[in-house]
Amino acid sequence: MKTCCAPQNRGPKLTRIIGVALMIAGALMLLILVPHWVWTGFLAVLMISVGFLLYRF
Repeated sequence: MKTCCAPQNRGPKLTRIIGVALMIAGALMLLILVPHWVWTGFLAVLMISVGFLLYRF
């Protein structure tokens, strides 16, 4: 009998790789470009969020 509660069906491997790449690119953009431009901070947070969603689902 299985006792696992979380579903184990993740997306394809390619979408997980793209998700991780977006999260890393967003974090680097947030660290490097935010002091100069505010809108890049919003773009970086958006990239991290989309990357997390692609990685998770």
